[in-house]
Amino acid sequence: MFFARRNTGAQLSLDLIFEAGLPVFLLTFVLVYWALRDGRLAGKSVKELQAGIGSLSKPSKSQAARTSVDPALERWLRFGGGFYGLIALYTWLLIEWEDVATFIAGLADVLFSFEPARLFSLVLNLFIESIMNFVVAIGWPAYWLSKSREAWLMLGVAYASYWLAIKAAQLAWQRGWWGYVSNRILAWWRRTD
Repeated sequence: MFFARRNTGAQLSLDLIFEAGLPVFLLTFVLVYWALRDGRLAGKSVKELQAGIGSLSKPSKSQAARTSVDPALERWLRFGGGFYGLIALYTWLLIEWEDVATFIAGLADVLFSFEPARLFSLVLNLFIESIMNFVVAIGWPAYWLSKSREAWLMLGVAYASYWLAIKAAQLAWQRGWWGYVSNRILAWWRRTD
């Protein structure tokens, strides 16, 4: 991982791209494209899209509007939306991944031992860890600064990736190429069955 070793030169650049740039780009692209596709966002520039993201993240008084948001978008907006919310979501996913893997490994042991108390303990621990991970993700600047000396470089790469992904999602939506690509993949998939 990025913060697990001391990096120099080209290795640092690759680490920044693969651990900050690429994941942030992909996550941003998917979420922004999803919001554009569903009609939740509109805009002709990155600035207009960012303003739309900001207005989406403001709490809605209408219960129907709140419940109609897709789960992934809802999680992003719960973290505050925009760049801060996206990095919080990325941090939460990164931390939560380890806990879910541990839960699944522990679940196999518990299911075969048939001990309800251990199962309850395992589920309770996952719930508590999820809440703790949410708190850590909200304070992601402290998390990343404590993990790496190059956290400021990572932040710069992540923001550049965020901005580029918003622009790419906007272009993909305007030109309709994402639908074309997904239809071609589905057609190929159906032919191979």
